Amino acid sequence: MSGSSNRMLDLLQQLSVLNQLDSQSRSDANSEAALLDSNGRRMKRQEIRAEMKRLAAYARQKSSE
Repeated sequence: MSGSSNRMLDLLQQLSVLNQLDSQSRSDANSEAALLDSNGRRMKRQEIRAEMKRLAAYARQKSSE
């Protein structure tokens, strides 16, 4: 498996963990700390998705060469 494939799998695992944390923290959603944690996870998910898009674009470019 290539390095970019391994990185994509790693990013997918990170997204999965963030989603699990979100579902676990919904019961404590009223606290300020929970809100900050949720916002941090949201921002991290956005960063991960952006990196995944870059990896996918790179892979498409490489396959068309």
